[in-house]
Amino acid sequence: MPISLDELFERWEAETDPSASTLSSWRGIMRDLKSFVGDKADDITRITAEDIVGWKDKLVKANKAAATISRGYLGCARALLRFAVANKLAASDPSQGIKVARKTKAGKKMLGYSGEEVARLLDLASAAPEPWKKWLPWLAAATGSRIGEVAQLHFSHVFEEDGYHVVKITPAIDAGSIKNAESERTVPIHPALLAAGFLEFVAEKGQGPLFYGRSSGDPKRKHASKGVANRLASWIRANGFSDRRKAPNHALRHWFKTEASRVGISDSVADAIQGHTDSSSSGVYRHIGVALMASALEKIELPPRRGVSLDA
Repeated sequence: MPISLDELFERWEAETDPSASTLSSWRGIMRDLKSFVGDKADDITRITAEDIVGWKDKLVKANKAAATISRGYLGCARALLRFAVANKLAASDPSQGIKVARKTKAGKKMLGYSGEEVARLLDLASAAPEPWKKWLPWLAAATGSRIGEVAQLHFSHVFEEDGYHVVKITPAIDAGSIKNAESERTVPIHPALLAAGFLEFVAEKGQGPLFYGRSSGDPKRKHASKGVANRLASWIRANGFSDRRKAPNHALRHWFKTEASRVGISDSVADAIQGHTDSSSSGVYRHIGVALMASALEKIELPPRRGVSLDA
């Protein structure tokens, strides 16, 4: 019996339990693919490689970024169609081998903030009365975290371990999510945050989420912390951080990685702090402890001294 793209998506969703943000973006991609293939969407075995190529070409003509097409649109289609093959719902994956040839042009690559920009942003944050404006830029700069990871922190995620004050980066108890298994980690709190009164803020805030009121608890809906992260990005843009190559929140993550390299922190330790996957063959056996991370974080000056360059 034929299976439709909609039915395939439902089966994939039930088995993989994706995050709300993935569901939201992939549903949109599926609507676009269904519109392109027409009545073939009612029977996935009728979708051909030529259909996928035509869809890809349409996206290219619409000036979608190569990375967006490759990782987003084709990535979604490929995951679903491979799922169909693995579950004997189709004999082959028509998306196999189809790629976007266009490369990112010079002048388009995303960049990190400079030390001066981080210092300016942290000055702005320190003067802000709202907790999410004040603490999220500091947390992102001090840990290299994705802003969504720290935006969903709860009171219970801040505690003491092995003599260090730490934050636990983990899915929020009200259906929050993080990128992958490697993203879950315990990170020491940078001395600059301790000096600025972060622990006092947490104690005063009390039980519950630190930066949002409450979330629906429905894993199929976007978590409330996503709205906080989006408002923070808009606030940063409105305060003069207008370079389109520097994502207002994520440029802090880029800066942290660059700064870690500048001050001599090894990639493996920086990856552990940031929740990056260690791609080396030995990475699966390496476990970076809180003490080693704390020692590394002490090398990162916050706020950065203005004028310090990568070659300093």
